[in-house]
Amino acid sequence: MRTIRQRLLLLLLPALALLMLLGGVADYWIAVATTRNAYDQALASAALAAAASLRSEDGKWQVGGAQRAAVTRPGDADGSRLYSITGPAGELIAGTAQLPAALTEVAGRGDSVSFRDADYQGQKLRVASVRTDTERGAVTVTVAETLQRRASTQRVMLIGKLLVDFAELDVTLLLISIAVYFGLRPLSRLGEQVEQHSTSTLARFSEADAPGELRPLILALNHLLELRHDAAQSQRRFVADAAHQMRTPVAGLLAQLELLLQMPAAVAMHGELQAINRGVQQLAHTANQLLALARAEPVAALGESFKPVELRPLVEHQVDRNIDRAVNAGLDLGAEAQAAQVTGDAWLLEDLLGNLIDNALKYTPAGGHVTVRSGVEHGHPFLEVEDDGPGIAESERLRVRERFYRLPGSPGSGCGLGLAIVDEIARAHDASFTIGVASQGRGTRMRIRFPQ
Repeated sequence: MRTIRQRLLLLLLPALALLMLLGGVADYWIAVATTRNAYDQALASAALAAAASLRSEDGKWQVGGAQRAAVTRPGDADGSRLYSITGPAGELIAGTAQLPAALTEVAGRGDSVSFRDADYQGQKLRVASVRTDTERGAVTVTVAETLQRRASTQRVMLIGKLLVDFAELDVTLLLISIAVYFGLRPLSRLGEQVEQHSTSTLARFSEADAPGELRPLILALNHLLELRHDAAQSQRRFVADAAHQMRTPVAGLLAQLELLLQMPAAVAMHGELQAINRGVQQLAHTANQLLALARAEPVAALGESFKPVELRPLVEHQVDRNIDRAVNAGLDLGAEAQAAQVTGDAWLLEDLLGNLIDNALKYTPAGGHVTVRSGVEHGHPFLEVEDDGPGIAESERLRVRERFYRLPGSPGSGCGLGLAIVDEIARAHDASFTIGVASQGRGTRMRIRFPQ
Protein backbone atom coordinates (compact mmCIF):
# COMPACT_ATOMS: atom_id res chain seq x y z
CA MET A 1 0.00 0.00 0.00
CA ARG A 2 1.47 3.36 -1.05
CA THR A 3 2.20 6.09 1.47
CA ILE A 4 0.95 9.66 1.11
CA ARG A 5 4.45 10.78 0.12
CA GLN A 6 4.61 8.15 -2.61
CA ARG A 7 1.18 9.17 -3.87
CA LEU A 8 2.17 12.85 -4.00
CA LEU A 9 5.36 12.07 -5.87
CA LEU A 10 3.47 9.85 -8.33
CA LEU A 11 1.00 12.67 -8.91
CA LEU A 12 3.84 15.13 -9.51
CA LEU A 13 5.80 12.90 -11.88
CA PRO A 14 3.47 13.31 -14.92
CA ALA A 15 3.47 17.10 -14.48
CA LEU A 16 7.26 17.16 -14.13
CA ALA A 17 7.63 14.87 -17.16
CA LEU A 18 5.42 17.21 -19.20
CA LEU A 19 7.44 20.20 -18.06
CA MET A 20 10.62 18.33 -18.98
CA LEU A 21 9.24 17.62 -22.46
CA LEU A 22 8.21 21.24 -22.98
CA GLY A 23 11.58 22.35 -21.65
CA GLY A 24 13.34 20.05 -24.12
CA VAL A 25 11.37 21.53 -27.02
CA ALA A 26 12.16 25.05 -25.80
CA ASP A 27 15.82 24.13 -25.38
CA TYR A 28 15.91 22.84 -28.96
CA TRP A 29 14.47 26.03 -30.40
CA ILE A 30 16.77 28.16 -28.25
CA ALA A 31 19.80 26.20 -29.44
CA VAL A 32 18.69 26.48 -33.08
CA ALA A 33 17.91 30.20 -32.83
CA THR A 34 21.09 31.01 -30.91
CA THR A 35 23.43 29.20 -33.28
CA ARG A 36 21.54 30.46 -36.35
CA ASN A 37 21.85 34.07 -35.21
CA ALA A 38 25.50 33.69 -34.24
CA TYR A 39 26.56 31.96 -37.44
CA ASP A 40 24.46 34.32 -39.60
CA GLN A 41 26.13 37.27 -37.93
CA ALA A 42 29.54 35.78 -38.69
CA LEU A 43 28.56 35.26 -42.34
CA ALA A 44 27.23 38.80 -42.61
CA SER A 45 30.39 40.27 -41.05
CA ALA A 46 32.57 38.35 -43.50
CA ALA A 47 30.50 39.48 -46.51
CA LEU A 48 30.42 43.12 -45.42
CA ALA A 49 34.17 43.14 -44.72
CA ALA A 50 34.93 41.71 -48.16
CA ALA A 51 32.58 44.21 -49.86
CA ALA A 52 34.14 47.15 -47.99
CA SER A 53 37.67 46.18 -49.00
CA LEU A 54 36.92 45.71 -52.70
CA ARG A 55 38.89 48.12 -54.93
CA SER A 56 39.41 48.60 -58.66
CA GLU A 57 42.96 49.53 -59.66
CA ASP A 58 44.19 49.72 -63.25
CA GLY A 59 41.05 47.97 -64.39
CA LYS A 60 41.51 45.09 -61.96
CA TRP A 61 39.55 44.24 -58.88
CA GLN A 62 41.49 43.92 -55.64
CA VAL A 63 40.30 42.37 -52.35
CA GLY A 64 42.24 42.94 -49.14
CA GLY A 65 44.14 39.88 -47.93
CA ALA A 66 42.64 40.05 -44.41
CA GLN A 67 39.11 40.27 -45.81
CA ARG A 68 39.79 37.40 -48.23
CA ALA A 69 40.93 35.34 -45.25
CA ALA A 70 37.81 36.32 -43.31
CA VAL A 71 35.41 34.97 -45.90
CA THR A 72 37.29 31.67 -46.11
CA ARG A 73 37.99 31.41 -42.36
CA PRO A 74 41.59 30.62 -41.40
CA GLY A 75 42.28 26.92 -41.13
CA ASP A 76 39.06 26.09 -43.03
CA ALA A 77 40.51 23.08 -44.78
CA ASP A 78 37.26 21.10 -44.74
CA GLY A 79 35.68 23.45 -47.28
CA SER A 80 32.71 24.19 -45.03
CA ARG A 81 32.68 27.86 -46.14
CA LEU A 82 32.47 29.01 -49.78
CA TYR A 83 32.42 32.49 -51.25
CA SER A 84 32.14 34.30 -54.54
CA ILE A 85 32.51 37.94 -55.64
CA THR A 86 30.89 38.82 -58.92
CA GLY A 87 31.18 42.03 -60.91
CA PRO A 88 28.49 44.21 -62.54
CA ALA A 89 28.30 41.91 -65.58
CA GLY A 90 28.22 38.77 -63.44
CA GLU A 91 31.88 37.98 -64.02
CA LEU A 92 33.69 36.14 -61.22
CA ILE A 93 36.12 38.42 -59.45
CA ALA A 94 37.15 35.96 -56.72
CA GLY A 95 35.98 32.84 -54.97
CA THR A 96 34.42 29.59 -56.09
CA ALA A 97 33.69 29.52 -59.78
CA GLN A 98 31.26 26.64 -59.41
CA LEU A 99 29.09 28.45 -56.85
CA PRO A 100 25.68 28.64 -58.61
CA ALA A 101 24.67 32.00 -59.90
CA ALA A 102 21.29 31.48 -58.29
CA LEU A 103 22.92 32.05 -54.90
CA THR A 104 23.72 35.63 -55.86
CA GLU A 105 20.46 36.58 -57.51
CA VAL A 106 18.97 38.34 -54.47
CA ALA A 107 21.26 40.48 -52.38
CA GLY A 108 20.86 43.30 -49.96
CA ARG A 109 21.99 46.79 -50.82
CA GLY A 110 24.66 48.64 -48.87
CA ASP A 111 24.76 47.43 -45.28
CA SER A 112 21.73 45.23 -45.77
CA VAL A 113 22.62 41.53 -45.89
CA SER A 114 20.10 38.98 -47.19
CA PHE A 115 20.06 35.36 -45.99
CA ARG A 116 18.58 32.23 -47.47
CA ASP A 117 19.02 28.46 -47.53
CA ALA A 118 20.17 26.65 -50.65
CA ASP A 119 21.46 23.30 -51.96
CA TYR A 120 24.94 22.94 -53.42
CA GLN A 121 26.34 19.62 -54.65
CA GLY A 122 23.98 17.69 -52.39
CA GLN A 123 24.72 19.80 -49.33
CA LYS A 124 22.54 22.23 -47.45
CA LEU A 125 24.04 25.71 -47.37
CA ARG A 126 23.30 28.90 -45.47
CA VAL A 127 23.97 31.88 -47.73
CA ALA A 128 24.61 35.55 -46.93
CA SER A 129 24.72 38.08 -49.82
CA VAL A 130 25.38 41.79 -50.01
CA ARG A 131 25.53 44.13 -53.03
CA THR A 132 27.77 47.17 -52.93
CA ASP A 133 28.18 50.00 -55.45
CA THR A 134 31.60 50.83 -56.85
CA GLU A 135 32.85 53.25 -59.53
CA ARG A 136 32.60 50.39 -62.03
CA GLY A 137 29.13 49.33 -60.98
CA ALA A 138 27.41 47.05 -58.46
CA VAL A 139 29.43 44.14 -57.07
CA THR A 140 27.82 41.19 -55.25
CA VAL A 141 29.61 39.39 -52.40
CA THR A 142 28.21 36.01 -51.42
CA VAL A 143 29.40 33.90 -48.49
CA ALA A 144 27.97 30.43 -47.93
CA GLU A 145 28.71 27.67 -45.47
CA THR A 146 27.54 24.13 -44.82
CA LEU A 147 25.39 23.34 -41.77
CA GLN A 148 27.60 20.69 -40.14
CA ARG A 149 29.25 23.09 -37.70
CA ARG A 150 25.92 24.65 -36.81
CA ALA A 151 24.42 21.21 -36.19
CA SER A 152 27.41 20.20 -34.03
CA THR A 153 27.16 23.37 -32.00
CA GLN A 154 23.39 22.92 -31.64
CA ARG A 155 23.87 19.36 -30.37
CA VAL A 156 26.43 20.45 -27.81
CA MET A 157 24.16 23.25 -26.60
CA LEU A 158 21.07 21.03 -26.53
CA ILE A 159 22.78 18.14 -24.70
CA GLY A 160 24.30 20.53 -22.18
CA LYS A 161 20.96 22.21 -21.55
CA LEU A 162 19.14 18.88 -21.25
CA LEU A 163 21.73 17.63 -18.75
CA VAL A 164 21.21 20.77 -16.72
CA ASP A 165 17.43 20.27 -16.94
CA PHE A 166 17.74 16.67 -15.77
CA ALA A 167 19.93 17.76 -12.89
CA GLU A 168 17.40 20.44 -11.98
CA LEU A 169 14.59 17.85 -12.17
CA ASP A 170 16.49 15.50 -9.85
CA VAL A 171 17.18 18.28 -7.38
CA THR A 172 13.54 19.39 -7.61
CA LEU A 173 12.30 15.85 -6.89
CA LEU A 174 14.73 15.57 -3.98
CA LEU A 175 13.61 18.89 -2.52
CA ILE A 176 9.94 17.96 -3.00
CA SER A 177 10.53 14.59 -1.34
CA ILE A 178 12.29 16.24 1.61
CA ALA A 179 9.58 18.89 1.90
CA VAL A 180 6.80 16.28 1.76
CA TYR A 181 8.62 14.12 4.31
CA PHE A 182 8.99 16.92 6.83
CA GLY A 183 5.54 18.27 5.98
CA LEU A 184 3.97 14.89 6.77
CA ARG A 185 5.96 14.30 9.95
CA PRO A 186 3.11 15.54 12.17
CA LEU A 187 0.74 13.14 10.42
CA SER A 188 3.22 10.29 10.87
CA ARG A 189 3.54 11.10 14.56
CA LEU A 190 -0.23 11.13 14.88
CA GLY A 191 -0.35 7.74 13.14
CA GLU A 192 2.21 6.38 15.61
CA GLN A 193 0.14 7.67 18.52
CA VAL A 194 -2.97 6.00 17.10
CA GLU A 195 -1.09 2.70 16.71
CA GLN A 196 0.20 2.93 20.28
CA HIS A 197 -3.35 3.26 21.59
CA SER A 198 -4.26 -0.18 22.86
CA THR A 199 -7.80 -1.50 22.73
CA SER A 200 -8.27 -0.35 26.31
CA THR A 201 -6.65 3.11 25.98
CA LEU A 202 -8.97 6.05 25.44
CA ALA A 203 -6.60 8.95 26.16
CA ARG A 204 -7.24 12.05 24.07
CA PHE A 205 -4.72 13.21 21.48
CA SER A 206 -2.96 16.49 22.17
CA GLU A 207 -3.84 19.43 19.94
CA ALA A 208 -1.17 21.77 21.30
CA ASP A 209 1.66 20.98 18.88
CA ALA A 210 -0.48 19.90 15.93
CA PRO A 211 -0.40 21.94 12.70
CA GLY A 212 -3.60 23.73 11.78
CA GLU A 213 -4.33 21.27 8.95
CA LEU A 214 -4.34 18.32 11.39
CA ARG A 215 -6.46 19.86 14.11
CA PRO A 216 -9.82 18.96 12.50
CA LEU A 217 -8.64 15.33 12.26
CA ILE A 218 -7.46 15.31 15.88
CA LEU A 219 -10.74 16.86 17.02
CA ALA A 220 -12.66 14.17 15.11
CA LEU A 221 -10.51 11.42 16.67
CA ASN A 222 -10.99 12.84 20.15
CA HIS A 223 -14.73 13.04 19.55
CA LEU A 224 -14.70 9.40 18.46
CA LEU A 225 -12.75 8.45 21.60
CA GLU A 226 -15.28 10.28 23.75
CA LEU A 227 -18.11 8.37 22.10
CA ARG A 228 -16.25 5.10 22.64
CA HIS A 229 -15.61 6.04 26.26
CA ASP A 230 -19.29 6.76 26.81
CA ALA A 231 -20.22 3.46 25.14
CA ALA A 232 -17.74 1.60 27.35
CA GLN A 233 -19.11 3.23 30.48
CA SER A 234 -22.65 2.36 29.43
CA GLN A 235 -21.68 -1.25 28.79
CA ARG A 236 -19.90 -1.54 32.13
CA ARG A 237 -22.97 -0.17 33.90
CA PHE A 238 -25.18 -2.57 31.95
CA VAL A 239 -22.99 -5.55 32.85
CA ALA A 240 -22.97 -4.59 36.51
CA ASP A 241 -26.75 -4.09 36.56
CA ALA A 242 -27.37 -7.30 34.60
CA ALA A 243 -25.11 -9.29 36.90
CA HIS A 244 -27.03 -8.09 39.93
CA GLN A 245 -30.46 -8.56 38.33
CA MET A 246 -29.69 -12.08 37.06
CA ARG A 247 -27.71 -13.54 39.92
CA THR A 248 -30.17 -12.62 42.63
CA PRO A 249 -33.24 -14.45 41.24
CA VAL A 250 -31.18 -17.41 40.01
CA ALA A 251 -29.53 -17.78 43.40
CA GLY A 252 -32.94 -17.62 45.05
CA LEU A 253 -34.30 -20.24 42.63
CA LEU A 254 -31.40 -22.60 43.39
CA ALA A 255 -31.92 -22.16 47.13
CA GLN A 256 -35.63 -22.97 46.76
CA LEU A 257 -34.82 -26.08 44.73
CA GLU A 258 -32.33 -27.25 47.38
CA LEU A 259 -35.01 -26.90 50.06
CA LEU A 260 -37.60 -28.61 47.88
CA LEU A 261 -35.31 -31.57 47.27
CA GLN A 262 -34.99 -32.11 51.02
CA MET A 263 -38.78 -32.29 51.58
CA PRO A 264 -40.39 -35.76 51.98
CA ALA A 265 -43.17 -34.80 49.57
CA ALA A 266 -40.56 -34.30 46.79
CA VAL A 267 -39.31 -37.89 46.90
CA ALA A 268 -41.66 -38.97 44.13
CA MET A 269 -40.37 -36.16 41.87
CA HIS A 270 -36.74 -36.29 42.96
CA GLY A 271 -35.43 -37.16 39.49
CA GLU A 272 -37.34 -34.35 37.78
CA LEU A 273 -36.29 -31.81 40.43
CA GLN A 274 -32.65 -32.84 40.07
CA ALA A 275 -32.88 -32.25 36.30
CA ILE A 276 -34.40 -28.82 36.93
CA ASN A 277 -31.64 -28.07 39.45
CA ARG A 278 -28.93 -29.00 36.96
CA GLY A 279 -30.59 -26.87 34.30
CA VAL A 280 -30.77 -23.86 36.59
CA GLN A 281 -27.12 -24.34 37.57
CA GLN A 282 -26.19 -24.48 33.89
CA LEU A 283 -28.24 -21.33 33.30
CA ALA A 284 -26.43 -19.57 36.16
CA HIS A 285 -23.05 -20.68 34.81
CA THR A 286 -23.86 -19.56 31.25
CA ALA A 287 -25.19 -16.21 32.47
CA ASN A 288 -22.03 -15.62 34.50
CA GLN A 289 -19.86 -16.54 31.51
CA LEU A 290 -21.76 -14.20 29.20
CA LEU A 291 -21.40 -11.38 31.70
CA ALA A 292 -17.70 -12.12 32.06
CA LEU A 293 -17.34 -12.06 28.27
CA ALA A 294 -19.15 -8.71 28.10
CA ARG A 295 -16.80 -7.28 30.74
CA ALA A 296 -13.78 -8.51 28.81
CA GLU A 297 -14.70 -7.01 25.44
CA PRO A 298 -12.43 -4.10 24.42
CA VAL A 299 -15.27 -1.59 24.39
CA ALA A 300 -15.89 -2.29 28.09
CA ALA A 301 -12.34 -2.98 29.33
CA LEU A 302 -11.31 0.62 29.99
CA GLY A 303 -7.62 1.23 30.55
CA GLU A 304 -8.46 3.96 33.06
CA SER A 305 -9.61 1.23 35.48
CA PHE A 306 -6.29 -0.63 35.27
CA LYS A 307 -4.18 -0.67 38.39
CA PRO A 308 -1.15 -2.65 39.65
CA VAL A 309 -2.20 -6.24 40.39
CA GLU A 310 -0.05 -8.82 42.19
CA LEU A 311 -0.27 -12.20 40.47
CA ARG A 312 0.90 -14.40 43.35
CA PRO A 313 -2.05 -13.62 45.68
CA LEU A 314 -4.37 -13.98 42.70
CA VAL A 315 -3.06 -17.50 42.01
CA GLU A 316 -3.26 -18.54 45.66
CA HIS A 317 -6.82 -17.23 45.98
CA GLN A 318 -8.05 -19.04 42.86
CA VAL A 319 -6.40 -22.31 43.91
CA ASP A 320 -8.02 -22.08 47.36
CA ARG A 321 -11.43 -21.49 45.73
CA ASN A 322 -11.11 -24.61 43.56
CA ILE A 323 -9.34 -26.99 45.93
CA ASP A 324 -12.54 -28.70 47.13
CA ARG A 325 -13.71 -29.23 43.55
CA ALA A 326 -10.33 -30.74 42.64
CA VAL A 327 -10.41 -33.11 45.67
CA ASN A 328 -13.93 -34.24 44.82
CA ALA A 329 -12.81 -34.93 41.22
CA GLY A 330 -9.73 -36.87 42.40
CA LEU A 331 -7.30 -34.30 41.03
CA ASP A 332 -4.07 -32.89 42.45
CA LEU A 333 -4.38 -29.08 42.23
CA GLY A 334 -1.27 -27.13 43.23
CA ALA A 335 0.38 -23.74 42.84
CA GLU A 336 3.92 -22.67 41.96
CA ALA A 337 3.46 -18.95 42.41
CA GLN A 338 6.32 -16.48 42.22
CA ALA A 339 5.98 -12.75 42.82
CA ALA A 340 4.96 -10.80 39.72
CA GLN A 341 3.04 -7.60 39.08
CA VAL A 342 1.03 -6.42 36.09
CA THR A 343 -1.12 -3.40 35.30
CA GLY A 344 -4.68 -4.50 34.74
CA ASP A 345 -8.17 -5.03 36.04
CA ALA A 346 -8.15 -7.41 39.03
CA TRP A 347 -11.76 -8.42 38.39
CA LEU A 348 -11.01 -9.41 34.80
CA LEU A 349 -7.79 -11.21 35.75
CA GLU A 350 -9.73 -13.27 38.29
CA ASP A 351 -12.16 -14.25 35.53
CA LEU A 352 -9.23 -15.13 33.26
CA LEU A 353 -7.44 -17.37 35.75
CA GLY A 354 -10.71 -18.85 37.00
CA ASN A 355 -11.63 -19.95 33.48
CA LEU A 356 -8.18 -21.45 32.85
CA ILE A 357 -8.41 -23.48 36.07
CA ASP A 358 -12.02 -24.46 35.35
CA ASN A 359 -11.01 -25.67 31.87
CA ALA A 360 -8.14 -27.76 33.27
CA LEU A 361 -10.24 -29.32 36.05
CA LYS A 362 -13.07 -30.08 33.64
CA TYR A 363 -10.99 -32.00 31.09
CA THR A 364 -8.32 -33.68 33.28
CA PRO A 365 -9.33 -37.23 34.25
CA ALA A 366 -9.28 -38.47 37.87
CA GLY A 367 -5.77 -39.01 39.21
CA GLY A 368 -4.36 -36.19 37.09
CA HIS A 369 -2.45 -33.09 38.09
CA VAL A 370 -3.20 -29.41 37.54
CA THR A 371 -0.53 -26.80 38.34
CA VAL A 372 -1.09 -23.05 38.41
CA ARG A 373 1.97 -20.81 38.05
CA SER A 374 2.92 -17.14 38.09
CA GLY A 375 6.24 -15.39 37.73
CA VAL A 376 8.48 -13.35 35.46
CA GLU A 377 10.33 -14.74 32.45
CA HIS A 378 12.68 -12.59 30.33
CA GLY A 379 11.16 -9.50 31.90
CA HIS A 380 7.57 -10.52 31.07
CA PRO A 381 5.12 -11.43 33.87
CA PHE A 382 3.05 -14.53 33.14
CA LEU A 383 0.19 -16.71 34.37
CA GLU A 384 0.16 -20.39 33.45
CA VAL A 385 -2.07 -23.40 34.01
CA GLU A 386 -0.70 -26.83 33.12
CA ASP A 387 -2.46 -30.20 33.24
CA ASP A 388 -1.73 -33.78 32.19
CA GLY A 389 -5.11 -34.37 30.57
CA PRO A 390 -5.83 -35.40 26.96
CA GLY A 391 -4.45 -32.13 25.52
CA ILE A 392 -5.69 -30.08 22.58
CA ALA A 393 -4.73 -30.98 19.02
CA GLU A 394 -2.73 -28.30 17.25
CA SER A 395 -5.43 -28.00 14.58
CA GLU A 396 -8.00 -27.12 17.26
CA ARG A 397 -5.97 -24.55 19.24
CA LEU A 398 -7.37 -21.61 17.31
CA ARG A 399 -10.93 -22.87 17.20
CA VAL A 400 -11.21 -23.41 20.96
CA ARG A 401 -10.88 -19.63 21.37
CA GLU A 402 -14.09 -19.13 19.39
CA ARG A 403 -17.28 -18.39 21.26
CA PHE A 404 -19.57 -21.35 21.93
CA TYR A 405 -17.15 -23.85 20.36
CA ARG A 406 -16.50 -27.09 22.22
CA LEU A 407 -14.15 -29.88 21.28
CA PRO A 408 -15.93 -32.93 19.85
CA GLY A 409 -16.53 -35.49 22.56
CA SER A 410 -15.98 -33.00 25.41
CA PRO A 411 -17.35 -34.18 28.78
CA GLY A 412 -19.84 -32.19 30.81
CA SER A 413 -22.25 -29.53 29.65
CA GLY A 414 -20.11 -26.41 29.26
CA CYS A 415 -21.21 -23.48 27.11
CA GLY A 416 -17.98 -23.08 25.11
CA LEU A 417 -17.15 -19.59 26.39
CA GLY A 418 -14.29 -20.19 28.82
CA LEU A 419 -11.31 -19.82 26.49
CA ALA A 420 -13.07 -17.11 24.47
CA ILE A 421 -13.25 -15.09 27.70
CA VAL A 422 -9.57 -15.78 28.41
CA ASP A 423 -8.64 -14.61 24.91
CA GLU A 424 -10.67 -11.38 25.22
CA ILE A 425 -9.22 -10.53 28.64
CA ALA A 426 -5.66 -11.22 27.43
CA ARG A 427 -6.12 -8.88 24.46
CA ALA A 428 -7.63 -6.21 26.72
CA HIS A 429 -4.35 -6.33 28.69
CA ASP A 430 -2.15 -6.37 25.55
CA ALA A 431 -1.06 -9.86 26.59
CA SER A 432 -0.54 -12.97 24.46
CA PHE A 433 -2.49 -16.20 25.05
CA THR A 434 -0.73 -19.36 23.91
CA ILE A 435 -1.83 -22.99 24.03
CA GLY A 436 0.86 -25.65 23.97
CA VAL A 437 1.82 -29.08 25.21
CA ALA A 438 2.62 -29.64 28.88
CA SER A 439 6.20 -30.21 29.98
CA GLN A 440 5.66 -33.97 30.39
CA GLY A 441 4.92 -34.24 26.67
CA ARG A 442 1.20 -34.73 27.19
CA GLY A 443 -1.62 -32.58 28.44
CA THR A 444 -2.06 -28.86 27.93
CA ARG A 445 -0.14 -25.78 29.02
CA MET A 446 -1.96 -22.45 28.68
CA ARG A 447 0.08 -19.30 29.27
CA ILE A 448 -0.77 -15.62 29.44
CA ARG A 449 2.34 -13.51 28.77
CA PHE A 450 1.97 -9.87 29.78
CA PRO A 451 3.97 -6.94 28.37
CA GLN A 452 7.07 -5.83 30.25
